[in-house]
Amino acid sequence: MEVAPYLQGGERGQQVVLEGNRLVLTCPAGGSWPLQYRWTLNNTNITDWTPQYRLSVPSLQRADAGLYQCMVRNRMGAVIHRRTEVQVAFLGNFTSGEQRKTATQGRAVIISPPPLASFPQPLVTWYKDGHKIIPNNRFTYSYCFSIQFKNLKLHFKKTLLIPNEIKTILL
Repeated sequence: MEVAPYLQGGERGQQVVLEGNRLVLTCPAGGSWPLQYRWTLNNTNITDWTPQYRLSVPSLQRADAGLYQCMVRNRMGAVIHRRTEVQVAFLGNFTSGEQRKTATQGRAVIISPPPLASFPQPLVTWYKDGHKIIPNNRFTYSYCFSIQFKNLKLHFKKTLLIPNEIKTILL
């Protein structure tokens, strides 16, 4: 008795993979053999029909992000697997540079790091003289990674730490 293809579980609905790492997607299915698989990315075929139920991208790049889906067929019919969204995590180049800000004693000053392309947004930590700056009534962080110094009294060196990158901003 011939059996049309059917799905047997599969991928999560969303995956975040580090740029340059390997991506492997699977499309487990049952039914009468031979089963054939075809993969799409954003509704565009990226493979021909193949007996391989796995899709492997050896070195994932930002352009590989999108919605992946597999189709399975045999002589009795075809079935479409649900989509898996693949997002590529990356940290763009961080341009080092010096910023000088002048403020009247007792006034606030805001220092913003240079723009940084990344996904997801990086965790930004500010340092003063080698010690992490903890937000308090004198220092506050903003969502866009700026730091505000209230009642500025001293000139000192600040370092911005972004995972895999350390840059210094001089005041």
